Amino acid sequence: MATGALATALLVGCTPQSGPAEPTDGASPSDTPVALIPGTRPEEQLLAVVLERHLETNGIPAEVGEPSAEPWGAAGADQIALVDTLAMATELAPDTLAGEIPTPAASPDSSESGGRVGAEASAGPSGSASASDPAPASPTGHPTATGSATALPEGRPAADAPGTTAIISEHLPDGTGEVAASAGTMRLQAVATTALTGLYEVEDLTDLNGLCDRLVFSPQADAAVYGERLEALAGCEPSRWLEPGELGVAEDLISGRADVVLMYGTHPAISDEALEPLSDQSRILPEGRMLMVADPEELPDGTEAALQAVAGELDGEGLAELQRLSTGPDQLPSEEAAHYWLVDAGLEETPDDWF
Repeated sequence: MATGALATALLVGCTPQSGPAEPTDGASPSDTPVALIPGTRPEEQLLAVVLERHLETNGIPAEVGEPSAEPWGAAGADQIALVDTLAMATELAPDTLAGEIPTPAASPDSSESGGRVGAEASAGPSGSASASDPAPASPTGHPTATGSATALPEGRPAADAPGTTAIISEHLPDGTGEVAASAGTMRLQAVATTALTGLYEVEDLTDLNGLCDRLVFSPQADAAVYGERLEALAGCEPSRWLEPGELGVAEDLISGRADVVLMYGTHPAISDEALEPLSDQSRILPEGRMLMVADPEELPDGTEAALQAVAGELDGEGLAELQRLSTGPDQLPSEEAAHYWLVDAGLEETPDDWF
């Protein structure tokens, strides 16, 4: 997927087609439009418009339904729910998603009897700041109490994308299931600025062992699901958790309200603002993907193939581009953004009047 303001400017500087291209042969249209039910995030609503346009192009009448905080509940005959599996699992099965959490070892000395100390935490990360030295101020100037490194047990990895899909599958309406899934996954990651990662020489989530008591995290909602897991498996108990500001967690990080935020690794701010996602080799935090959920027996002919064509282009960059086009400085009206996304994905021809 091509990205950035230049590509968007090419679209803004032209006159886009007013609607989808003429339907292609092979589909069997139904008198009842297929309804696409998105979640409440802007990128999910844009995805619904993308799918509506692509279905219409393939001769399948479609319409975008009202956004829902629980779109999965609307899945059914002629209704396709666009489901963020990680958001759904967090809402309906947070304990299952978080998984079993082992009891941390009593002290770093216990590493000899089975515990492990993350990132050489007994001495702290190498460089000017360490967990045993007087704590420097965090980049945001938040509390700087000196923490102690914790011996980290070997915990069970969090759910991967198939695991998260398995968790939510038992909560879908009867008769419904996955009809298409995004090619890319949406991994929840701890993200910081280069100022913080440089100050503490942090690369992996476990490098925060013994440092988090001087750091502020966002968003507050994630503390209930992942706070205990971060503490046990990364030695990370933040000084405090913040409710996200009006512009979201990425802006909390950029503006200095928070030191570390949890957000999807597909968030466009990571590349656009040169933010630093921490690696998570132990998969302390889970991942999910976007699903299209419906009753496959009731969908018009050709619908699944059309949905899967779009889903196949929803790799990491495709997911990021949805968010980039629906929020921030590159935001476009939804119809224009959907047209641009489909052309950029190779699912529509580039109009002659684009330049």
